[in-house]
Amino acid sequence: YKLPIIVPRGNNVYGPRQYPEKLIPKMINLALLGKPLWIHGTGEQRRSYLHVDDVARAFDAITHKGVTGERYNIGTNTDRTVLEVVQTIAAELKIPEARIKHVEDRIFNDQRYYMDSSKLIALGWTEEVVWEEGLKETIQWYKDHQGYWSNIATALLPHPTIPNEGTNATEGAQAAPEPKRARNA
Repeated sequence: YKLPIIVPRGNNVYGPRQYPEKLIPKMINLALLGKPLWIHGTGEQRRSYLHVDDVARAFDAITHKGVTGERYNIGTNTDRTVLEVVQTIAAELKIPEARIKHVEDRIFNDQRYYMDSSKLIALGWTEEVVWEEGLKETIQWYKDHQGYWSNIATALLPHPTIPNEGTNATEGAQAAPEPKRARNA
């Protein structure tokens, strides 16, 4: 069909306004609500986290400089363990590490996934947001916008599930209270 398709591939994006089902916003929200910070398994799984602003710049580079028919990985060469990320969030929010709790690991939890972004870098893209600065900005945004997301109790559970018809997803779990969505946030 000769469609001008370019495939961007990324993972572990973080930043302000992210729904709290992912690790970083989930841990920030749990910490702000005074809840335990749940980690799957040992927390030794390694992940590469990339700030949303860097991802937006990557899409811009791919859109304007990418080659039709190519695939571009959007990532960083720096990875951290899940435990390190949660410890960093806890330290930034002055949360005692005793609130970090380990739960049963997910059945299929990759120990590491690496993305080679060399084709993207060849387009002139570089990661600009320093991890420590991006994480502090993200934490501050969630502190300033508590209640931005409503109905997050299920997302904050250690193992969120989609409820069966007629059941409550939070049955048997102590979910976080439902914050109200702030206006003009």
